[in-house]
Amino acid sequence: MSSSITANIVTINTSNQYPFGFFDQLKRTLAFYNSGELEATFRPMIDQSDSTSICVIGNLNIDLIIRNVPSLPAWGQEVMGASHIQVSSGQAGYLSFALSRLGIPVGLIGNVGDDIYGRQILGDLHSYAIDTGGVTVMPGESTGITVAIVRTDGERAFVSDLGSLYHFSEGMIEQNWPRVNAASIVCLVGLFCIPGLSYQAAARQLARARHAGAITMLDTGWDPHNWDEETLIGMKALLKEVTLFMPNWDEARAITQSPNIEDAALLLQALGPRTVVIKCGKLGSYVRSGSLTCQAPPRRVQVYDAVGAGDVFNAGFLFGLRRGWPMEACLAFGNTTASLYISRQQDRFPPLNEALTAGRQDYPALAAIQDLKALE
Repeated sequence: MSSSITANIVTINTSNQYPFGFFDQLKRTLAFYNSGELEATFRPMIDQSDSTSICVIGNLNIDLIIRNVPSLPAWGQEVMGASHIQVSSGQAGYLSFALSRLGIPVGLIGNVGDDIYGRQILGDLHSYAIDTGGVTVMPGESTGITVAIVRTDGERAFVSDLGSLYHFSEGMIEQNWPRVNAASIVCLVGLFCIPGLSYQAAARQLARARHAGAITMLDTGWDPHNWDEETLIGMKALLKEVTLFMPNWDEARAITQSPNIEDAALLLQALGPRTVVIKCGKLGSYVRSGSLTCQAPPRRVQVYDAVGAGDVFNAGFLFGLRRGWPMEACLAFGNTTASLYISRQQDRFPPLNEALTAGRQDYPALAAIQDLKALE
């Protein structure tokens, strides 16, 4: 039987079979929002000094990116691209590079193999002034590698060999807890690329950080098992310990089975996160924080390739969050940093002054920020 619940803020159709009790949790969430306990304003989640770091926990690997591929080949066939590049990457890598270019100290926890690729990643991190003391080198292991196939419109597909990432563990986080403890925001990214970290272990570590006063952020990336029952059950437990969830629209839709962004954000928020940010590609970005929502349109640029774009968006959003900006301005700055990144072939991570200048020109929410000129 199809049913629906109607509130002052939203109407949700529940004819779809949402996984693991979404409907019951949604009713409790809506009742809380309608109780009047939340103020009808966006309040910043954090207001910290520039000395605070952001801790990034997750996957470090090499990306081999082949661009301008018209279509994927059938087995036994071959297609041609027009250019390629090899870069240090992984969600943790892209996020750390982008944060550093924006002037934010990064406490990085990850692992690499004891090989030429691992040394490349460590060297690149050093060149961005990122401390590598929390990066474990695994003797006898190869560094993970992803082959990214990029279409002519910038869309991408991936094939990965995780290598040393199979050996990332909860113990590596515990051994580097001072890096977590020093951060005002703790990010767990690329979860499906570090399968040695179970959902339960990840939830334990995020709960510990959250109880110590940090904002906990999660961006899992795409599930290679296509969001099966085991993944959905694990995500339910994990999201209880997450303050800020930042999926893209494909991921949010796969988890919730919702056909629209607004409903998906509310369903995800009902699982625990106070704030859900959904990256929507050509449609821009959307946030639900507390009981209120807003969206920011994209900046129009010529796309070179979009590999890593979501991670660079995350860096821009987190920059604004760390400074106590309104959510609309955080979205706008995330869109700005990502748009600059996807539109260039070299020196792709935008520096702070360039991103601020571009964002102020295109987004009134950024132009209204009082301290923007002082930051440039």
